[in-house]
Order: sequence, then C-alpha cells, then structure tokens
Amino acid sequence: MGAIIVKFRLANLIAGYDPGLVKNRKGLAIWMGKCAMMTGLLALVIALMNYLFLSATSDLFAFTAFMILSMISGVVALAGAQRYYK
Repeated sequence: MGAIIVKFRLANLIAGYDPGLVKNRKGLAIWMGKCAMMTGLLALVIALMNYLFLSATSDLFAFTAFMILSMISGVVALAGAQRYYK
C-alpha cells in the first residue's frame, strides 16, 4: 500500500486525508507512503527474527517489539505529516 501511495501520489488513500487542509499533496503522499513502507519492513524484520531465533519467549518479544515500534512509527508519521498541512 505504501509503494502505491508513493508511486502514484495517491494521497486520498491516506486515512483521514482532507484535501482542503493539505498544502502539499505530493509531499504528503511521499512522506506517508514511505512511513507505511517502513512500518511494513519493520513487521517483516521482526517476523524474520522471531522465525530465526525461535525460543520460549520469542513470541512475547516479537509481539512486544512490534507493538512498541509500530506505535513509535505511527507517531513519527503523524508528526512528520504536520508540515504538509495548512
């Protein structure tokens, strides 16, 4: 989804997108698309680490790491998106 947003500059695929409030639609699409791709990459890396280092506590670690890091990536995405709003 992030790659589609970046490649085709489809800002209307972003949740909560309001064209009346955005001053740079192209910049917002690129920023949010890249943030979505990084969150997806984060999920893949955590899943791969969970698979490679399987142990009794690896599921708990993977779940906790994903929850914390995905929340942080969401905050970074929203904070960075503020520069594209009026």
